[in-house]
Amino acid sequence: MAIKMSDIMKEMAQKLLKRPRAEPSAEAAHAALLLANVAWDRATGIESHDYLSVLKVFEDSLPTLWKEFKSRDCEKMIEKLIRFKKKKYPNDFRRITVCGMREGNVRVEWTEPLKRNPGVQVKEKFVVLS
Repeated sequence: MAIKMSDIMKEMAQKLLKRPRAEPSAEAAHAALLLANVAWDRATGIESHDYLSVLKVFEDSLPTLWKEFKSRDCEKMIEKLIRFKKKKYPNDFRRITVCGMREGNVRVEWTEPLKRNPGVQVKEKFVVLS
């Protein structure tokens, strides 16, 4: 049986925080989950997030956001999580469709991969319909 994706995302997000067992601010929790999601996608061959604009929203809401993190260098943190994912979950290629928090709980929706070849780069585009 596969490990719950919400548990994996929470585990990855906590690796970014200075105090991983303490309850982070809502902004830090959301930002850490976002970075974990980006790392998972990249590790499975998907480049889909313009995460910096989303992080800016969290920074604007909480100017002290980065005090809760081990680093301010998002790309280095993502790279660390990619290495972690590849080492601990090398054969898990589920595709995350939704990752976030609701009422304090991590919620992740996912689908099976389109292809089981992690060497194939997939670029997804998001379109806003009006």
